[in-house]
Amino acid sequence: MIKSMTGYGKANMSKNLREYQVEIKSVNHRYLDISIKMPKMLSYLEDEIKKIISANLTRGKVDVFITFNNYSLEGRDIRMNTEIARMYIKELKKLAESEGIIEDISVTEISKLPDVLTIQTNQDDETIKDELTEITRKSDSQFIRYENNRRRTDCRRFKSQNR
Repeated sequence: MIKSMTGYGKANMSKNLREYQVEIKSVNHRYLDISIKMPKMLSYLEDEIKKIISANLTRGKVDVFITFNNYSLEGRDIRMNTEIARMYIKELKKLAESEGIIEDISVTEISKLPDVLTIQTNQDDETIKDELTEITRKSDSQFIRYENNRRRTDCRRFKSQNR
């Protein structure tokens, strides 16, 4: 386990039309302080991410940045709220009649109105958890390699200066 850390690690992964990026930055700090910035839809995984990172660190101010894009159609469903659509049509017809406007309402126009169409996402939380855990471990490994290389360089520099 590394006691003190100043480092950087970054990893990307694309799987089944889902894209992840995990970036870890750290500076020396008296205690371990992990701050995670992630999309709200993944916030249930924050403790899991903290466990992975804290397994290798005991100190440091650690900032973790997670980006996630889901381009998969898996678990997505489009719902039409026909009741609200009917209410819009009724009110638009009344407006057209009272103002003497031509009543030319298309389905496309109605679908653009608020709350008529909604996209529901029922994503596979367990799959996303496994994928995010995997990419976080990769980023963490890169972070540790960065620190180990920096320490080796510092040791060599110190030895060469003290000869």
